[in-house]
Amino acid sequence: MDKLAIYLRLSLEDAEDKDESNSISSQRTLLLDYIRHNEELRGKEVSAFCDDGYSGTSMDRPGMQRLLKEIKENRVGCVIVKDMSRFSRDYIELGTYINQIFPFMGVRFIAVNDHYDSRDHAGSTAPIDTAFRTLLYDLYSKDISVKVKTSFENKCANGEYVFGQVPFGYEKSQEMKNVVVVNEREARIVRYIFALALEGNGSTQIARILNEKGIPTKTRMRHPERTDKNGRVQAWDDVSVKKVLNNRFYLGEMAYGKTKRKYVGSKNGIALPKEEWKVIPGHHEPLVTLEDFEKVHFPSTPKRISYGQGRTSSDKVCPLHKSAVSFRKRKKNPLVGKLFCGGCGYSIRYKPIGGKNKYRRFECRKHAILQIPECCTCFSADLLEETVLTMLNRELMVRGNAVKESQSLACFQKSYIAELEKKTAECQNRKKQLQVEEGILYERYALGTLQAALYRQKADSIKEQLSRLLAEEERYGKELEQVREEYSRTEEDMKQVIRYSHLEVLTQEVVDVFIKKIYVYKDKRVDIVWDFRESGKETEWG
Repeated sequence: MDKLAIYLRLSLEDAEDKDESNSISSQRTLLLDYIRHNEELRGKEVSAFCDDGYSGTSMDRPGMQRLLKEIKENRVGCVIVKDMSRFSRDYIELGTYINQIFPFMGVRFIAVNDHYDSRDHAGSTAPIDTAFRTLLYDLYSKDISVKVKTSFENKCANGEYVFGQVPFGYEKSQEMKNVVVVNEREARIVRYIFALALEGNGSTQIARILNEKGIPTKTRMRHPERTDKNGRVQAWDDVSVKKVLNNRFYLGEMAYGKTKRKYVGSKNGIALPKEEWKVIPGHHEPLVTLEDFEKVHFPSTPKRISYGQGRTSSDKVCPLHKSAVSFRKRKKNPLVGKLFCGGCGYSIRYKPIGGKNKYRRFECRKHAILQIPECCTCFSADLLEETVLTMLNRELMVRGNAVKESQSLACFQKSYIAELEKKTAECQNRKKQLQVEEGILYERYALGTLQAALYRQKADSIKEQLSRLLAEEERYGKELEQVREEYSRTEEDMKQVIRYSHLEVLTQEVVDVFIKKIYVYKDKRVDIVWDFRESGKETEWG
C-alpha cells in the first residue's frame, strides 16, 4: 500500500493544441519533482501509468485500467496526477472516484496543479471549488466534441472527403487535400462488374467469373501482403459484388450524416434511415451512368422472386438490395460466427426454414464460387448442434474429473503467491533501509565526518545492493503476475465446468464460453477448438 502511482494522459485534442506543458514527458517530470520535494512521499516506490492519445471522457483506457486493477488488488496507496482533467473529464465519474471509491479503498489522491490532496478533506466531500473545476472539465470536453463534429459536417458540406477508406475504384488525390480521384487500375474492375451485371449475370455468377479470370479483390489490390492469410484463398464472393453494385458512390454521389451519436461524448452511433442522409451529387467523377445503374437494379423484365407467405418481388424492388432478400427477420443460430469450412477455411452460413428451405442447415458460403471439392457443401443444423452438444458434454465430463486435481493446483498456486508477495515485500523493505543508509552516509560526508574515499566505497556498495534488489524485485513481480493470472484462470475454469455440467440445450452463452472455432468437413467430420485454459486443443468427432 506504500506504492505511489503517477498517472499521465495526453489526448489527441491536447496534442493538436501543441501545449508543451501537457506533454507526457513534462507531466512525468512535474510529478516526479513533486514527489522528490515531498518528505512524506520521497523514497517510496513509484509506478507510472500512461495513456497517450486517449480522451478523458471515458475510463476505458489501457493505462487507466491497469491502474484501477492495481488499486483493486491493494497494491497502490496513493495516486498522483498533474490535474484532475488528466484523470477524467467526466464530472460524475471523477466525483465518484474522489468522494466514494478512493476513500473506501484507502487511496490518497493528489492533483498537483489543482492544489488538491484528498488527505486534507478526510471524512468530507471535495470542496466546492474542486466540484466546479471538475464540472468545467466535463463541459470543456463536451464543447470540444461538439466543435469537432461541427467542423466535420462543415467539411463534408463543402465537398471535402474526410472519411478513412476510399471506395474501391478511387483513391485520395496526392495534389489536393480531401479530394478523391479515379484509380484507373481499380476502376476497370468496377466497370467490368457493372458490365457483367448488365448482361444479366447474378452476383454469384459475377463472383465466379472474376475468380476464374484471376481478377484480384480489393484486399489483394490494396494489401498484397494479406493475400492467402491463414491459408485461405482471397476471392470474390456474392457479398463483395453486391457491395459494388449497390454503392451509389460510383454515380458521383457522396453521402454523409449516416449515423448520429446517442449523446455528446458517446462512442455508440445510431444508424439513420437513408431518407435522412445528406447527399452531394456530382461530387466526383462517376464510374457508371445513372441509366446503367438503374438497369442493373431495376431490369425491364425482372424475375418474380418468392419470399414466402405469398409475397413476391415487384418490378420496383431491386433484387440486389438487402430488403429484397427476405421479408422476415432471420433467427440467429448460436453456432454462427464459430463455424468454418474445413475445405476452404471460410465461415459457414446458417440457412433457417423458410421459402425454399425445407429444413435447417449450414452451407459453405464460398463453395458455389470457388468450387473447391473438399468444401463442406451442406450440413444438417439439427445433426451438427447435437454433435457439438455431445462433444461438449464429453469434454466437460473429462474436465470435471480433473476438478480435484485443479483444486490441489489452486491451493499450491495460492501458497506460492503468498511466498512471492513476502519476498517482494522483503526486497522493498531492504531497499528502503538502504536508501535511508545512503541519505545518512551523504550527510556524514557533507558534514566532513567521513572521508571522500570511504564515502565513495560505501556509496558504491549501496548502489550495487540496490541494483541487485531492483532486479530481484522485478523478477519476483513478473513471476507473481504470471502465477496470479494462472490462478485466476484455474479458478474460472473450475467454476465454468461445475456451472455448465450436464447440458441439455446448446445456447449462445455456452458456445461463447467454451468454443473458439468449429471446423466441419465434407465427410461430416467435426473438429472443435476449445476455449479452456489449455487453448488450442482440438477434439475430433469422426
